[in-house]
Amino acid sequence: MKFFAALLLLFKNNYKIMGKDMDKQKNITKTREYIRENMPRTVRQNAKDDGTLIGLPFPYTVPCAENHFNELYYWDTYFTNKALFALGNAKQAANNTKDILYLIECYGFMPNGNRTYYVKQSQPPYAALMADDVFRATGDLSFLESAFAALKKEYEFWMTRRISENGLNRYDCGFDRQDCINMYDDCVAERIGKDQTRDSAEAGRHYFAECESGWDFTPRFNGYCMDYNPVDLNSNLYLYEKLFAEYEALLGLGNGKAWAEKAKIRAEKINELLWDEAAGVYKDYNYKTGELSGVVSAAGFQPYFAGVATESQKGGLFKLLRALEGDWGIFATEKTDKKYQWAYPNVWAPCQYIAAESLRRCGLETDAERIAQKYTALIEKNFAAHGKLFEKYNGVSGDINAASEYGTPEMLGWTAGAYMSFSDKKREE
Repeated sequence: MKFFAALLLLFKNNYKIMGKDMDKQKNITKTREYIRENMPRTVRQNAKDDGTLIGLPFPYTVPCAENHFNELYYWDTYFTNKALFALGNAKQAANNTKDILYLIECYGFMPNGNRTYYVKQSQPPYAALMADDVFRATGDLSFLESAFAALKKEYEFWMTRRISENGLNRYDCGFDRQDCINMYDDCVAERIGKDQTRDSAEAGRHYFAECESGWDFTPRFNGYCMDYNPVDLNSNLYLYEKLFAEYEALLGLGNGKAWAEKAKIRAEKINELLWDEAAGVYKDYNYKTGELSGVVSAAGFQPYFAGVATESQKGGLFKLLRALEGDWGIFATEKTDKKYQWAYPNVWAPCQYIAAESLRRCGLETDAERIAQKYTALIEKNFAAHGKLFEKYNGVSGDINAASEYGTPEMLGWTAGAYMSFSDKKREE
């Protein structure tokens, strides 16, 4: 009897495990099906200007199917394209990228988005990375040649209009004094509160620059974004230089040595100025004060993503994980006193993707997979509860009760991009 009782208990336990596995697989399938069915609803086509909307030559993907963010946004699109590639829709990923290259040709840089009120600032530079993804998927050299020409124009923008005295880059804006006053007295005051002792025009410009960083708002820059060399910005521009060296040789336009030298010099400056030896992590650098940011952030993964870090700095990945990893993924920053949406306890899709990919590129597959699994579990859990994907999540409670300055809107965009990329890798194993 004891034997049969033990056998029955074993059967029941295995049945429970199988049931949980089946439920998990159902959640994965339902989430992926939702993304597959709804991504087409995020495509817009407007060849002509319409009010504040800037017309684009190709259909483009916006972050949301309806209600929010109905424009083509710059850095969002890099991660959104990851979902499109995973869905087998390389054509739409190429369309998005071609529209971004078109806007660069028009303005000399990629605006925040295709609205007239976005043309006074950019966002984190990902156009070269998007173009590279399209080229790797298609092998189209004619596309690469035209893309390379546009990308060099964008690079010139960063190197002439967003450069600091030490040769590294920073964020800024093109808004006038009154716009900056309005930014600080209205938007900043409402969203995070303002310091009454600061000049509103001066402070507003810094916060417009913070919007250009994509991290609006965050404790990373302590309210003085223009004074910082951001670690993620400069890591991405290192990638531009490395890719340009490759493209120049591939297209027969030169030997790429000058671009490779620029990348080498940038890497040396990043590793000299943006590396916190005491903390063992990369941080943003205030070139005005000569001090590093007091905040550890997920942007510290970017030098590993870009391949800037030396072997001796690889250990910084474990320190970043200790500082930023929670039950549901990577926090935007370590815990700080003041509430910002780009900070603890929030987890954002781009931070998860860059962190996991950084770990993979450094050979830490187990750690990368753990971060990916935490984020996919978070998305599936909340999709089961709400039937939607969202812009950001609370990485402590594991729900959509995120620290927010304007709410937590429904969103596909980069959330779908990170999720599909992670779940695709899982399915391939």
